[in-house]
Amino acid sequence: MATLTLTDKLPEPPRADFGFEIDFQRGVGPASRVFTATHDFIKACEALDDELVKSIDSSIETVLVLEDIQAGSIKTWLRNTLMATEDDALKTLDWKPLVGKYLVRAKYAIIRWIDDDSAPRSLPALRRELQKIAAETDVRHLPDYTAPSPAALVSAIRDFQAVKDRLLPGDRATLLTNEGDIEFNLSVSLPVEDIEALAVARTIENPPAEMILPVKRPDYLGESKWELRHGKRNISAKIDDQAWLRRFQKREVDVRPGDALRCTVRVELLYGFDNELLTERYTVMAVLEVLVNRVETLDLPYDESPGRPD
Repeated sequence: MATLTLTDKLPEPPRADFGFEIDFQRGVGPASRVFTATHDFIKACEALDDELVKSIDSSIETVLVLEDIQAGSIKTWLRNTLMATEDDALKTLDWKPLVGKYLVRAKYAIIRWIDDDSAPRSLPALRRELQKIAAETDVRHLPDYTAPSPAALVSAIRDFQAVKDRLLPGDRATLLTNEGDIEFNLSVSLPVEDIEALAVARTIENPPAEMILPVKRPDYLGESKWELRHGKRNISAKIDDQAWLRRFQKREVDVRPGDALRCTVRVELLYGFDNELLTERYTVMAVLEVLVNRVETLDLPYDESPGRPD
């Protein structure tokens, strides 16, 4: 016979290192934003963790696993599973809880740094803080903990900002940890250019050159960059040809995914203080021609709808 017991105690959270909660507005905006933001947060954490564990030991590998999802506000609980190849420095120490705690504290520090606009942000200061958090694990018993690379931190900052950009004013997003929670400040926004500028020591600008760039996703609203392809690489590019943009937005020019732009492009190479290439910035100075994709995909039905010139 089953026994029913009533209690006012909340259920214990799942066995997890940290969680991500989105308290979303009901009946407002696209539903996909909540799940897309959660997906982007997890991907950002995976990429960041791969870099952070290098500060401890290059032999450590981490995999982020899903422990639970709770409805209401959407709570996603996550746990790091850690493993290491043979390493004498790690054999005599229960290092996994220490490294797991470090990975969570580092995320907390980065999110706090992104949202703190009370003073000019300093990427070197953030690197030093993360290096200090790594050293406090004392996993290796040596003062040889390295700071995450500027390029990896810029990527993490960009990824976390992108999570915020997915949500609407009135939504709330929170990192949940055993040592305290931190809510994302959705009113603070760091443009990509400002994020990159934090780590840039030198910029080399190449003279404009003609290129053919296949279109992955046009910017129909004129508020963001176009998603293009150069060879096998996906790139984002700002289009500075205002006259052509006006024609496109008035639907006087037809551009669809798969078409290509023959255009004049300026490429800027941005290098960090460690002299490593941080990113490439593409600007379309002039659109010379739209090249229609005339290759028919064999496994898709051919679109015979009118409106496209032969």
